[in-house]
Amino acid sequence: MKTPVEVSITSWRKNTVKPGQEHGRVLLMPGTGYNCDRPLLYWSAQALAENGWRIDRMNVRNASDDLSTVIPVLNNAIDGWVASAKTERLLLIGKSLTTMTYPHVASHYGLPFVLLTPVLHHADFDPSARVIPVPAVGDDIVGEDEAPSVDEAAQVIRSEHAGDSHARGSRYAGPAPLICAGTADPFYDRIRANALTPHVHEYPDANHSIEVPGHWRRSLDYLKEVTASVAQYAATL
Repeated sequence: MKTPVEVSITSWRKNTVKPGQEHGRVLLMPGTGYNCDRPLLYWSAQALAENGWRIDRMNVRNASDDLSTVIPVLNNAIDGWVASAKTERLLLIGKSLTTMTYPHVASHYGLPFVLLTPVLHHADFDPSARVIPVPAVGDDIVGEDEAPSVDEAAQVIRSEHAGDSHARGSRYAGPAPLICAGTADPFYDRIRANALTPHVHEYPDANHSIEVPGHWRRSLDYLKEVTASVAQYAATL
């Protein structure tokens, strides 16, 4: 019998703002094999903490390759975090695996979301072939029940052409997410990313960690660019 996935959320020990005095709350969420101390997440947290945000961190253990069994557990943990938050300004930052919670967060809470290396092309190891649904491009593939239907997405697109500024923001409820991904990432899809949000930042030749193997200077430059993009996105909230 497989060990069930375990999810916990704790306050970051490096928070500099006391509870109740924060500009807002951030939930930092890891990827598979990429915890919250890895560069993309760690430096995003550092930047936001300097700007008055208070950081909470998610830890995920025993994640199965079958993402259909993991995503509901992640969603439940997020529900608890949102319910316990004592501020109206909330932001979620997910890496890879945890970007799969975006449909749930958008449909239930309409919260801003940073999608670091989102899963827009299914992983070979996942028997459920889960991806973030992008109905604006006609996604009828296996996805989350909470994603808008293709018909709903078509209505949004028609509203965009009619000049509806709210619809222009996102095909899902709430603010359009920020996407940061490398062009050499096998889980990235440019067409689907740009159909999901106008806020897409691509990094040429970068892999699923937004690093370019053998090129440490480019990798560090990309890390700085991602961190600055996250800080800029958060500053608009």
